[in-house]
Amino acid sequence: MDTNLKALRYFMAALRCGSISEASKHLHVVPSAVLAAVNQVEEAFGLQLTTRQRAKGIAPTATGQILMQRIQHLLDEYETLMSIGTEMRTQLTGTLRVGYYAPVAPAFLPGIAHGLLAENRRADIKFIACDNETAQTGLISGAFDVILCVAQRMKPGVTYETLVEVPAYLLVPRNHSFAARASVSLKDLGGETLVLLDLPAVSEYYSRILEEAGASPRIASSATTLEMVRSLVGAGVGCSLLHMRPATDITYAGDRVAEVPLSPAPPPLKIVLGHLPDNPRRLVKAFVDQVRVLFSKEESRRFLVRLPEAK
Repeated sequence: MDTNLKALRYFMAALRCGSISEASKHLHVVPSAVLAAVNQVEEAFGLQLTTRQRAKGIAPTATGQILMQRIQHLLDEYETLMSIGTEMRTQLTGTLRVGYYAPVAPAFLPGIAHGLLAENRRADIKFIACDNETAQTGLISGAFDVILCVAQRMKPGVTYETLVEVPAYLLVPRNHSFAARASVSLKDLGGETLVLLDLPAVSEYYSRILEEAGASPRIASSATTLEMVRSLVGAGVGCSLLHMRPATDITYAGDRVAEVPLSPAPPPLKIVLGHLPDNPRRLVKAFVDQVRVLFSKEESRRFLVRLPEAK
């Protein structure tokens, strides 16, 4: 079978109008184009679908009437599909799937979601926490529309842009002696007890900078979520190395913690925004634009712990 949607449209128009010439006027094409389409459809099915009489025009056979219903359903489905595609391109509608590997993402993604969803009732957003590998694989496979992750071992095919370079800092209980200091060296951690965030890429980074600094603190505990690490630190289990910070110094347990810059500052991690480059849905584009705006503003600095700038 070898036919196309245009031929099916012309075929249906001819039978609806009951005349090749009337269908050609309706479609704004020459009669020969309609006739050729009717012949093509009949040839493709290998069935007699029409009867043609010079005085009475063109009419469907019994077989043609059966197929007309199916053909019209196909054309309707196609129009619906194209309408949905146009809507996705021009309106904020549908489901946006965001994969993120950024422990502090809950500090800023909800604000972006609110801005997009408050005025767009036909849109919804699914946030999926994952690791770096899963985020990138998900973007390439179509599981995610956009990702936030660490710029480490980025896969070919992932288009990404750096949102922010994030320096590491030391998180300590509020009553710890380091809390009153302007900065702490990694070498100062030799006699300390640490709680580590045990996530791919991040844990490797912390192990590397400690080794390079010649520091060998005791690792008392580890956790795979940021808030568990913060709560362990607040409870006095140990200090921790982290990157981005939330907007509060209170843990889930109600303890207070303090962020202390590292000096000299180790190489920062890069948080990147990954997306597919060509013809994104409007909802995807709007989300990407909002993330860019957030990290281009001074307010994004509140997520970072840095050494005081020299005067």
